Amino acid sequence: MVMISPQIALPWEGEQSIQTLIDHIFPQLDLHGWDTSYMDERAIITPTDDDVQKLSDIIINLSGDEHNLLSFDEVEEDTHNLYQREFLNSIAQGSIPPHILKVKKDAPLMLLRNIDPRYGLCNWT
Repeated sequence: MVMISPQIALPWEGEQSIQTLIDHIFPQLDLHGWDTSYMDERAIITPTDDDVQKLSDIIINLSGDEHNLLSFDEVEEDTHNLYQREFLNSIAQGSIPPHILKVKKDAPLMLLRNIDPRYGLCNWT
């Protein structure tokens, strides 16, 4: 159990409470959402990965062109095709990105693994 001070608690008033929380933590997000220093000073901590995904989907729906990056899921040596791609795409664990990763130009994106250090694509950058 975690005790939260009433001064920082937001009463639940239905789905609108989520937008109220975002507006409180990220005031004028549409104007400052791509400013690194603005984003570095703010965070919403959630108890589950599902909550993280829900908040990310809402926040990324700002203006700008969205690009969807799709995973390519397969099981090596699955000669009998036991693991269908649709099933693999539906798996949502905290340790792997979602099947559809929504990104926008200049939006913050944190890498958790080294992809290509020569080009600066390193974990925690």
